[in-house]
Amino acid sequence: TTRALASMSIPAYARQNLAWAARPPGPQSFWHAVGTAVRGIGRQIDAVGVGLQGDCAYHEKLVMPVTAVAVGGKAPAIAAAGFVAPSANLVGDVSMGEGATAWYASLLRGDCGKPTSVGAGSQIGDRATVTSSQIGAQTWIGAGATLVDCSVGDGASIGLGATVCAGASVADGAVLTAGGGVPGGGGGGDAGEDDMG
Repeated sequence: TTRALASMSIPAYARQNLAWAARPPGPQSFWHAVGTAVRGIGRQIDAVGVGLQGDCAYHEKLVMPVTAVAVGGKAPAIAAAGFVAPSANLVGDVSMGEGATAWYASLLRGDCGKPTSVGAGSQIGDRATVTSSQIGAQTWIGAGATLVDCSVGDGASIGLGATVCAGASVADGAVLTAGGGVPGGGGGGDAGEDDMG
C-alpha cells in the first residue's frame, strides 16, 4: 500500500514512465508493434475457428466491462441475451432467455441459494435488482424495481421503483404501477391482473 500511495503523489507522466519501466527492455514503439501483431494474429486465429465451425460457432456477446461473476461453480448464462449493458452485474446462477435484456446498472443475483432466470424477450430496466427470482417471457421490469425471491408471469409489467417481496407471485399479464408493491407470500402475496394498481 505504501507503493500505491507513493504512486498517487507523483505526476501522471512519472507514473507512465514507471509503468513502462516494468516492461521488458527495448523501445516503447517496439513493444507496441509486437502487442498489435499478437492481437492481430489472435483475431485471425479466431476467424479461422469460426469459419471451421460454421453455424455452430460461438460469438462472444459479453461486453468486457460487464461484471459476470461465477459463484459456487455456477456462472451467468447470457449467450442468448439480446443486450447486456456494460454496467450490468450478473452474479452466480443467472440465465437469460433469447432476446432478453439487462440494462444499465441492473443487478441480477443467483447467488442466494436459488437461481434467477429471465424469460425470452424480457427486459430488466436500469438500476433494477432481481434476486433469486423467476421472470416470465415478454415481461418488463421497470427501472429501479426490486424483486426478491419471487415469480413474475409471462407478459407482466412491473413499474418503475416497484417492489415485489419474497414469496410473492405476479400473474401472467399483470401490471404493477410505478412505486407499487406486492407483499411477501403467506397470505396475500399472490397478485392477479385485477389486484394491481
